[in-house]
Amino acid sequence: MLNSSVSLGRAGVPVSFISEFGHDNIGIRIKEFLNENGVSTAHLFLYNGKSPLSLVFLNERNDASFEFYENFPKKRLDIELPEYEPEDILMFGSIMALKPEIREGLKNLIITAKNKGTMLYYDPNFRDSLSSSLEEIRPVISENIKFADIVRASDEDMKMIAGCNNPDDAYDFVCGRGCDVLIYTANSRGVYLRTPSYSKQYTVPEIETLSTVGAGDTFNAGIAYMLHRRKITNIYTVSESEWDEIINTAIEFATHVCMSTDNYISSDFADRLKKI
Repeated sequence: MLNSSVSLGRAGVPVSFISEFGHDNIGIRIKEFLNENGVSTAHLFLYNGKSPLSLVFLNERNDASFEFYENFPKKRLDIELPEYEPEDILMFGSIMALKPEIREGLKNLIITAKNKGTMLYYDPNFRDSLSSSLEEIRPVISENIKFADIVRASDEDMKMIAGCNNPDDAYDFVCGRGCDVLIYTANSRGVYLRTPSYSKQYTVPEIETLSTVGAGDTFNAGIAYMLHRRKITNIYTVSESEWDEIINTAIEFATHVCMSTDNYISSDFADRLKKI
């Protein structure tokens, strides 16, 4: 979500990053970087200790694998709740949305937002490193899906989490856990939208990929950007033509990032958006 927030900040969307990291050199640099890119850090928890690190390794196809190094304190996510509004969007996901030691705090954030009418967007962003504990965390994933108004999951996410090999099976899984809007991304095979009203596939352009790191995060930012721009607060009122615009914009965001080594849209790309 850090990558998503940077893209949204550069695009001129008012955005806050809710998370935690150490009050060390790395943490200070991250906080400064967020502020420089228009991201509010009012809801960050800076603890005394070392910030977590993630190392990314690219294979011959420039696909990414990750290794994580963490040493968190006992006190976690000690922040004031944001003042949510119905027109807000709360995006959550990845490993932090599954950690038992911050589950109570995260649920408080989510439930408070839901009670205020804020739209909830969940991206499992599941990692191979969690596969050994899947049986323990699958109920948490299911609960996250239940909270969400929109689930955006990759084909790899759904295969690892639920053994789903296509968008229809993935939609059945997501619907069975309480969310009936799924955006299923399948790399070069395209993007699939499943809602109670629409079932569509969107193609993606053929490109020379430099790095897939941040592509999904930037796709998420593209969705949030369009929901904000169109002032959409009820996902069930979105027309087919609006969905087309939302998904195609998200594809454009992700495609742009895949052709660079950055994890978020460039300042030039953001400037072009602001001129539209």
